[in-house]
Amino acid sequence: MLNAKEIYERVSTHLLAQRAVSEDDNGSCRLRSPEGRKCAIGSLVSDALYDPDLEGVGISYYRHAQDGKLLRALYASNVNAYDPGIVDLLIELEEVHDYADVEEWPQLLAALGKRHAFV
Repeated sequence: MLNAKEIYERVSTHLLAQRAVSEDDNGSCRLRSPEGRKCAIGSLVSDALYDPDLEGVGISYYRHAQDGKLLRALYASNVNAYDPGIVDLLIELEEVHDYADVEEWPQLLAALGKRHAFV
């Protein structure tokens, strides 16, 4: 399983390289967009395990849920989303993608990394 620092590094690298939000035609954030973009969480789901049925429920829902398709897909992709600490990190990363302007991502991701002592 990926540890918290590895998850942070993978998502940060992905978002900073992509420099665009993964969203549908209505502007709703998606794990995978029609253009092939991936959100913070979508970047962690293996391509072989991605299914459009995973869409629609953000990772924050799983803070209190016991199980679900997205948790199983993440776990099978080496992300232990059953660990509350990992879910909290995933929520923080998702919030950067979903609620911040792309131009703010570098500073926000750096601050997140410092808060968690990853950098």
